[in-house]
Amino acid sequence: MRTARVAVAGALVTALAGCVSLGSQEPQRYYVLDAPAAKAAPARTARAATLLVTPTTASTFYDMQDIAYSRAPGARAYYQYHSWTDRPGRRLTELLVARLERDGAFTAVAAVVAGVHGDYILNTHLTEFYHDAAVVPGSARVVLTAELVDPARRVLLARRTFEQTAPAATYDAPGAVRAFDQAVAAVLGDLSAWIDGVAPR
Repeated sequence: MRTARVAVAGALVTALAGCVSLGSQEPQRYYVLDAPAAKAAPARTARAATLLVTPTTASTFYDMQDIAYSRAPGARAYYQYHSWTDRPGRRLTELLVARLERDGAFTAVAAVVAGVHGDYILNTHLTEFYHDAAVVPGSARVVLTAELVDPARRVLLARRTFEQTAPAATYDAPGAVRAFDQAVAAVLGDLSAWIDGVAPR
């Protein structure tokens, strides 16, 4: 008798679960962080030197594929169902190498993992990378610190922090993504011009 009651109770639970609608879940979307092609930079004379770019490190909260936002000072959260295809720090390294190669201030630019010898090393750290959504529609905020090092002499040649914001077109993750692209492009442009000015010739 007890077995029969347990079986009936289990059947009722299953039936009730079938009647409860969980609703349609929004599909997960992934976005590629990019930097729109900049206007042609002024002609630069390439140094007879190789610049090595180390992988960009990031503050713990931004060192993941989730897209971060803030709706109040000092508070951070992640968008649901919206992610980057890669961690921002890793993608920024790729974009930075490509931008510095294109601007032509050095004979060669390569990531440190390429295993080549370099005359200078560029270290970068991503301090802030979030959609500042405190005011509709908000803006993307990017803060990146860069250090140029002479490895042979073990000397820090220069250090600077770059900050850029770009307005979001819409008050959501897709709008923030487009703004991030613009802010990242601006930071890369500023950094490229800076390193051309401080690197010895």
